[in-house]
Amino acid sequence: MVGEQTPGNWPLLERAARRRWVTLALFASLIANVFLGGLVAGRLLDIDRWFGQPAYMQQLGPMAGRALEHLLEPLDRTNRQIVLDSMRAHVDDLQQLNKAVHEQRQELTTLLRAEKFDRKAVDDAFTELRRRTEALQTTMAAAISDAIEKLPPDARKRLQD
Repeated sequence: MVGEQTPGNWPLLERAARRRWVTLALFASLIANVFLGGLVAGRLLDIDRWFGQPAYMQQLGPMAGRALEHLLEPLDRTNRQIVLDSMRAHVDDLQQLNKAVHEQRQELTTLLRAEKFDRKAVDDAFTELRRRTEALQTTMAAAISDAIEKLPPDARKRLQD
């Protein structure tokens, strides 16, 4: 037992190396915990999760919904309702076009992931996606113009870019 190594008589360099590994492990654990804590806090503070999206966001789809949300931000409750009532007339068209864009994106993704790459089919799919997206944007612009037309001049002045 006299020549036996115990933690009290390890050489100094060996103890320093062990301390260094313990320090690095604790630091890595701290970083991982801060990262995971941030993920959890971000998830808990997600406003859409707690309060839900406005009904028009779900009805119009993400593209038109975000555009309308940005447009409605500076308006008071009465003027918002005027815009929303006017937009409801276009909901069916916007939903169909949004669905068509989504389906075309899925088709394009399938073509891009295919075992054998078909350049012509991919180019045609991109062309069709542009056409559908343009149709959605044109319909959305017409719907927004119809809605804004019904607003009083002072409300139109408050609209953002």
